[in-house]
Amino acid sequence: MPDPLLPLRRRPALRAYQARVLRGLLSAVAARPAAPLTVLMPRQSGKNEIAAALVACLLRANAHEGGTVVVCAPTLDPQARISADRIRAALAATDSLVPPAGHSRSRGDTVSVGRARAVLLSANLQASVAGHTASIALIADEAQDIDEAWFNRQFRPMAASTGAPTVLFGTAWNGRTLLERAVDANRAHDAAASHGVRRHHQASWREVAAVLPAYGAYVESERERLGATHPLFLSQYELVPGEVAGRLLTRDLLLALEGGHEPLSAPEPGERYVAGLDFGGEGEDADATVLTIARADASAGNGAVACRVVAQREWRGAPYARVLDEVRALDRLWRFERVSADATGLGAPLVAQLRPQLGARLDEVVFTAASKSALGYALLAAARTGRLALPRDDGSTEASRCREELAACEASLAFGGRLAWGNDRGHDDYVVSLALCLRAAESAGPPRLAVGRGLR
Repeated sequence: MPDPLLPLRRRPALRAYQARVLRGLLSAVAARPAAPLTVLMPRQSGKNEIAAALVACLLRANAHEGGTVVVCAPTLDPQARISADRIRAALAATDSLVPPAGHSRSRGDTVSVGRARAVLLSANLQASVAGHTASIALIADEAQDIDEAWFNRQFRPMAASTGAPTVLFGTAWNGRTLLERAVDANRAHDAAASHGVRRHHQASWREVAAVLPAYGAYVESERERLGATHPLFLSQYELVPGEVAGRLLTRDLLLALEGGHEPLSAPEPGERYVAGLDFGGEGEDADATVLTIARADASAGNGAVACRVVAQREWRGAPYARVLDEVRALDRLWRFERVSADATGLGAPLVAQLRPQLGARLDEVVFTAASKSALGYALLAAARTGRLALPRDDGSTEASRCREELAACEASLAFGGRLAWGNDRGHDDYVVSLALCLRAAESAGPPRLAVGRGLR
């Protein structure tokens, strides 16, 4: 039987922490445990290389006897096919060290060595995966993004008749995913077991940074950009669930947004201003149209832009023609460098009417689950790091409603790594406008420099 560690014996070798995890997995796989094995790694730390090396080792070790490794990922293209490419690369690196009969070969989404093969499948809810059997192993990449019920119904039975071990790779999310439930069970098992193979394996970002200083510098910059308690930083780097407590902004973050600076009725010389525009309806009971105006301050550190809100304007039930005329007038007054506007549904034709005046300064935002999630995460990061601030509460209707909506805005970590937020029982017009204004500030770019009589 070929040496199962052959893919490790030719440079470039796996890094020390990767090799440690792989060796632990190979020992655990050989024991063929009934419970899934788990691997939890920080983002971009090389867990996919470990998964590819594991598959390569299993194919080499079973080339004579044969069998199948089923590998699944949340999507076939690109995720599963990228995994296939990594498996091919891991095998190609060692093909010259074995007889020609043991060389790897590929066909479609299948990679083979001798009589053993790896089949790459999609774990998407719409994928058709029936009929496959995992006799060597069942491996799931990015398992935190795979629906647990679907995996248990469609994939776990593939190893039922063979007793093949299951290995789940991924990173933390909200504590309730397929991967994290298995991690919790394995941690409890490993803590109770005085000896035997470990079921759970992981490496911290600090362990990765000890080998790759550039990675450590990147993670530290993300901690500064997002904040140490941001859900994304906690889950993707600290490997702990990044749950939100039912509200988009906790009480401490609401307090952190209070900047104390004075609101403005007109721009101050030499400052840069941006705006976020959320369209509402024309009826009295409809959502309000809200424009948030902020000073963009490029001196926030770490290349980030601070967003200091200086004014907000609300139109409730006003005709769109009047709203658009007043937005154009405010643009002429404030000379916005960037305006991020809601171009979803009815907003699309309204935003189109602003193009002639705003031109390239207009950022048209179509809301999808992904784009709204990104806006919510950015709002959280800016609040946690002090890059977003409201002006002093001057007792105005706008100041009151903005704070009320921020306090009432609900949030939850949704499937697939997205942040869902809003207020199904009330309004979130000010929150959306604020998030769009922050996007405008962060996408406005560096200040234009005066050159002669013009600007560049």
